[in-house]
Amino acid sequence: MIPALLVVAFAGLALWILGPLRAPSRRMEEEGESRWKELVDAKHAIYRSILDLEFDRAVAKVSEEDYTVLRRQQEAEALAVLAEMDALASTTEASPDTLEAEIAAARERLRPLS
Repeated sequence: MIPALLVVAFAGLALWILGPLRAPSRRMEEEGESRWKELVDAKHAIYRSILDLEFDRAVAKVSEEDYTVLRRQQEAEALAVLAEMDALASTTEASPDTLEAEIAAARERLRPLS
């Protein structure tokens, strides 16, 4: 009887000690979800910034030269975020066509109802 209790006790102790070894995969999933949410927020912020920049150019608040430089910088930031999202989702690299499609979708979502 005592040897059986010792076996059960040692088995329980072993499971308790080895338990944290299974936890990193769960923690990594949570970190991945958290990073995904950060990337989505960053993507939306960049798209909003691009739309604001286009509006500023339309009302002549930004010169064409400044617009071109700022637009390229924001596109580069957006591509970097999209590439990281793709890497996180294990898909192909982001392309300028993907960026334009995402911007068009953002415009549609933000367009006021008339």
